[in-house]
Amino acid sequence: MSEIDRLAALEATKLLDSQAEERFDRLTRLASNALGTEVALISLIDKERQWFKSTEGTNLCETPREFAFCDHAIRNRDVMIVPDATKDDRFEQNPLVTDGPEIRFYAGAPLVTRSGHALGTLCVIDSKPRDDFSDADKQLLRDIAASVMTEIEVVQQKQLVEDLSVVNEELRHRMGNMYAHVSALISMVGRNEDDKDKLVRRLREKITTLGQTQALLAAHQWASVPMSELVNTTLAPFINPANQARVSIQTENDFRVSPRGAFIMTLMFSELGTNAVKHGALGPREGELSVAWNCGETIQLNWQERLSVGMSGEIGRGFGSQILERIVPMDLQGEANYTLTDTGLVYEVFAKPDRLCHVEPDSD
Repeated sequence: MSEIDRLAALEATKLLDSQAEERFDRLTRLASNALGTEVALISLIDKERQWFKSTEGTNLCETPREFAFCDHAIRNRDVMIVPDATKDDRFEQNPLVTDGPEIRFYAGAPLVTRSGHALGTLCVIDSKPRDDFSDADKQLLRDIAASVMTEIEVVQQKQLVEDLSVVNEELRHRMGNMYAHVSALISMVGRNEDDKDKLVRRLREKITTLGQTQALLAAHQWASVPMSELVNTTLAPFINPANQARVSIQTENDFRVSPRGAFIMTLMFSELGTNAVKHGALGPREGELSVAWNCGETIQLNWQERLSVGMSGEIGRGFGSQILERIVPMDLQGEANYTLTDTGLVYEVFAKPDRLCHVEPDSD
């Protein structure tokens, strides 16, 4: 792709010199907190400058392009890592290294459009060298960068909609619901520093799963998704030829789930699927799993695992149990029952319909 085409794609986003937006600021806060860096930036590479759409940990608005680490990063198709800029021939004499802000560590994931144009990067920066940026950290940075691109491309798509102001408000609400859940997950990471690496890995898994839900909602024009399709999409990573015949997902009495409901359902089924592979019916114990629901004045969701031998492990008080026993019922304004027996597990959730179901607009 030529530089002229790349700059045209950047201009088409209408982001350059635009006002700060919380939907982007959420993502730089997320990157900084999750990856443990002082600074996180959404950097857009213009013709002669790099301009920051969102910043966390710095007041810089822009720098000359000739000094931009991100100008190097957009020439890659993967995360660029600089463990210690003072020992890198490309950057050791860079004013951003020798003077303020005295950059030492840098990691940047390119922000690439569907047509292949690198607009800039999501990058994280520290004033101390760092050689412990793991493969899991790289994947987390990629995942959050993908969410940045979702936000950028959603804005461009919204320009094609007749009532732009209404759609903008709706999308802000729907996307905000996902990031509210992510923020809650981030806060849990900070509560258990002894097991932080494990929790960050699980956070990365959750962000990836939520990204899949975004794609599913986009395929349905951000209106709603069938419950059966949502369950199948979320559980797909946990089902394989060895256990597929033992999984039953209800198809009758299907109902459409709203975008805000889809995100909490994704977190719930992802956690249940993880547990089932490790300890239950989707693991080596070869049990049966059924997922069903009943709709009425309240919606009852039922996850049941039946085993010929006992479940492995007990109900804990950790990261996963907080999602299933506290966050899910609180979000759905209902209650949850989590029962572990010698022959399996039953998880029931009761939800208010307006917290989960899509409501058709009044045609009058």
